[in-house]
Formats: sequence, C-alpha cells, structure tokens
Amino acid sequence: MKKIFVVLFLALFLGILIVSFFLVKVKIVCKSQYGACPQQILDKISLFNGKSLFIAKRGVSKILGSDFLISDFSLQFKIPNILHADVLVKKPVAVFKDSTSGSMILTDKEGEALSVASDSGLPIVTIAGDLPKVGQNIGESKLFALNLAVGVFQMYQIQETLIQNYSLLVELPGQIRVIFPLDGDSRVLLGSLRLIYSKIQADGNPNKYSQIDLRFVNPVLR
Repeated sequence: MKKIFVVLFLALFLGILIVSFFLVKVKIVCKSQYGACPQQILDKISLFNGKSLFIAKRGVSKILGSDFLISDFSLQFKIPNILHADVLVKKPVAVFKDSTSGSMILTDKEGEALSVASDSGLPIVTIAGDLPKVGQNIGESKLFALNLAVGVFQMYQIQETLIQNYSLLVELPGQIRVIFPLDGDSRVLLGSLRLIYSKIQADGNPNKYSQIDLRFVNPVLR
C-alpha cells in the first residue's frame, strides 16, 4: 500500500510538472552582475514574456547562448510563473578611438568589441583607420596595445595612448614619451618602464631625458 501511494504521488508530481512546463505562461526576469541586464538583451528576451515555460526557456537559452555580450548564464523557474535569468556580462576594459571621426568602441580583455561609446573613464587607445564593428575582434597587435594601455593606466593613471607607426605611444608626466612595440611580453615591457621611469624620477634631473624607447632588447633613453 505504501509503495502504491509513493508511485501515485510521484506520478501526480510528474504530471503537474509536465503540465506546468507546457501550460504555465511565464514572466521573464533578467539580472546581471551589475544589476539589470543590458537593454539590448532585455529587448530580445522580452519577446518570450507570456509564452509557455517550455517555449520561453528554449528561446531565452538560444538568445543568451549566442549573444556576444554574455559570457555565461543560468535559467531558473520560480513558482508561480517566473523564469529568472542570471547572466554574466562581459566587462569592457578599454576604449578604441578613431583619430579621424572621434568614434569610440568599448572592448573587453579578450579584444572583442562590445558596444559603441560616447565617453568613458577607461583607458583610450587612439588609432588611425576604421574601428572594429560590434562583435568583432580587434586583432592581435591591437590587443597587445590594449594590455599595455591598461597597464600604464593602472600604474600612472594615463588615460590616452596612441598607436602610430606600429608602436604604442604614451606621454608620461615630465614630458617623457614612451614608445612600446606591439609584440613581445607586455608584463616585461611594463616592468621595464616602471623601473626606468622610477630611476629617472629619482635622478633629480627630470629633464635629462624626453623619451624611453622599449622597442629594443636594451631600452634606449634619449
């Protein structure tokens, strides 16, 4: 008798679950690590508001899984009718700026262009030529420049840098220009800059040099 009761209970529970999956009309709630989800994500998944749990879950999963702004996500059904989406949004770390038009685009640490920007407090890398389109990668050399620009910003709060003649140019306090190559080991280059610049500052004659060229095995001071 006890076994029959357990079987009936499980069958009833399974039946309710199946009915809920196909008949319950859900409301979608989306949250990210920053609070609300980006509006462009909300616009896409809101199309499934009022749909059955089965259709909504399948549709929202497809959208979130293919959107370049999302690095990870999870879905959870909450009684009575909430489909909750938790998403991990890619974080911009720098901005690339077109020297001609002034247009800017936010870029993550992997070099993927995330969205157009009008202003930003992030490190800015100015380039001559077209910016990558949203969803595209900036390329290997520009990604290397991005890592250098972020490092310089963290060390000296220098926001603006410039790619020119296959090099990254940085203007440090004291009217010292730094020239970085666009390949190699970014950590070694940044470490060399910190060491050399500290020695120049400690020398007591800050106007002795105006340039630190890190494109060579042995850095050149001019």
